[in-house]
Amino acid sequence: MIISKNISLKEFTTIKIGGKAKKIYFPENISDINNLADISKKARTLILGKGSNIAFKDYGYADDIISFKYFDRKGLYLLDNKYISVTAGISCSRLAKFCNKRLIPGFEFLHGIPGTVGGALAMNAGAFKQEIWNHVHSVTFVNKKGNVESLPKKNFVTSYRKVDKSSVAMFIQVNLIINRNIKFDKNLLNSYSEMRVRTQPINQNSSGCIFRNPTKGYSASLLIDKLNIKSKRIGGIYISAKHCNYFINDGSGTCNDLENLIRYVKNRIKKEFNISLKKEICIY
Repeated sequence: MIISKNISLKEFTTIKIGGKAKKIYFPENISDINNLADISKKARTLILGKGSNIAFKDYGYADDIISFKYFDRKGLYLLDNKYISVTAGISCSRLAKFCNKRLIPGFEFLHGIPGTVGGALAMNAGAFKQEIWNHVHSVTFVNKKGNVESLPKKNFVTSYRKVDKSSVAMFIQVNLIINRNIKFDKNLLNSYSEMRVRTQPINQNSSGCIFRNPTKGYSASLLIDKLNIKSKRIGGIYISAKHCNYFINDGSGTCNDLENLIRYVKNRIKKEFNISLKKEICIY
């Protein structure tokens, strides 16, 4: 297991901001996970996947971090042609391509989500009116006592971008249901991919969506768009002109810039529409 100390967190977040981490552990297998039992059950230990949907303060993070960057890279295979077994460090994009290659329908929506399966499980990530927990059969995780446990989906309460993780320290594996009743569309993955390229700032320093959608009737991006503040900038962080629920780091941005821009947008939305936006990004 690799252990890095006093390392910049900019390299571990997709928005490329943050100070230094005191220590990051990189488990590679289940044995490493077991060795991290005492660390994983600490309240302040953070779990990292690909670093989307997260940012760190400019002064860094003083507690332990566990990164799934190198965890079980071969952990993606079929089970009895009924389930797809996926470990937490596998990227959502890789999972979507795996399914598409094998003509398995229902997972195309994951292709453009810029995170890992573990991160997707932790926040019930989704796109195109689908969410990953809609496809879950069972999960394996480390509980708050540091023990590895497996439970079926029915033991978890999920909602829009939220999962009750009161008993979970970190997800390590999931079995996803293969639904053969859905007709496979060979063009759907590319269609979703092309739509993302047209509507989202791909290959820029962004964490993904900054705010959750407040209601089914309104999207956060629509509300921000109505303010006519596209390209609004504070320091090195600015609102994307292509998709205004994405904030971009021009390379010089700080977490302080990000938080100030988030605060600015939230205050404007509250003043204009009397709607309180909630952050989707997690800042530590």
